[in-house]
Amino acid sequence: MKFFKDASKREHQNWNKAVSAGFYILLLLLFVNTLMYSYSGAELVLSSSMFWTGIVVTFGYQFILNRKSEKNE
Repeated sequence: MKFFKDASKREHQNWNKAVSAGFYILLLLLFVNTLMYSYSGAELVLSSSMFWTGIVVTFGYQFILNRKSEKNE
């Protein structure tokens, strides 16, 4: 019994793009947070905020890419 349909090749490609974008956003936030902590001793971004930002960017970007793919087909 399947609850979800299988992802197409294009959806897999979009997922890979979205995961890499989310990863780079998290790296950027972590870098900014580390610089801020080293200069002022206070964190600029909470770790929970970083986590949710990465999740939102990844799934949001995947959603946008999938919609663009459907529109072009």
